[in-house]
Amino acid sequence: MKNAPRDLYLKIKFYFCSYLSTVAIWILVKTLYSIVTGFKWEGDGPHIYMAYILGVLAVCIMNTFVLILQNTVILQYKKAQSEIENLQLKANRSETANLLLRQQIHPHFLFNALNTVKSLYKRDFQQGEDYLVHLANFLRVSISNQTTKTTLIKNELEFCLDYLIMQKIRFGTALNYTIDISEQTIQNRYLPFFSLQPLIENALKHNDLTEERPILITIRESDGYLSVSNNLQPKSYKEPSTGQGLSSLAERYHLLGEAEIIITSDQAFFTIKLKTLDQ
Repeated sequence: MKNAPRDLYLKIKFYFCSYLSTVAIWILVKTLYSIVTGFKWEGDGPHIYMAYILGVLAVCIMNTFVLILQNTVILQYKKAQSEIENLQLKANRSETANLLLRQQIHPHFLFNALNTVKSLYKRDFQQGEDYLVHLANFLRVSISNQTTKTTLIKNELEFCLDYLIMQKIRFGTALNYTIDISEQTIQNRYLPFFSLQPLIENALKHNDLTEERPILITIRESDGYLSVSNNLQPKSYKEPSTGQGLSSLAERYHLLGEAEIIITSDQAFFTIKLKTLDQ
């Protein structure tokens, strides 16, 4: 919108130059014709001015037809390009949704969850019950919100906490986490649905965590962003990974027309910042 006056000026300038050059070419052709052939232009004589006016009018009408044809071709081309871009966008959305679904119901996660439930019921029945409640909540939300693009941070945190509590029960003191977000942000700002949990899963997947060397995951807000950070304790053995988790999240922000995610890393911490949304 800011460039609209400039675009209008350039368009008017183009049309003016087009008509001016058309008249100039016509005069040049008429002059050359007279010089080469030796014949006077049929408009020469007492009615020369009227002949010039009619000549200019004729070439301007012809130029108008040419411009209309040109604009029609350009509009058809832009329409075709727009349709291609829309198809590509739909394909990206479809692929992103498909990847999201595969991430949410990952067989490896379900295998670990069921094994944990089995172990907990043998050792501590009440803890097993708690774990099962959070697992049920996690699966219910992940499966029933496939069409959701964004969600309140409040809902995303509740969903994320179900996962964190399950992992806390599983790993005990080897896992610690803190959440520092204002109530105003929690109740009024948004995030892409299912954006926090994969970041926490990546932290647990790629780092060693033991009681002697616990991992600390911190979720906090800063300058319109939510950051998820963890201390770096890379595993000696790297688990197979598609590498598409972060790229998928970045693509979802792109589709929403928002800023890119910010990834920073040093020798001590790995941090990902997500822009909070108005809706």
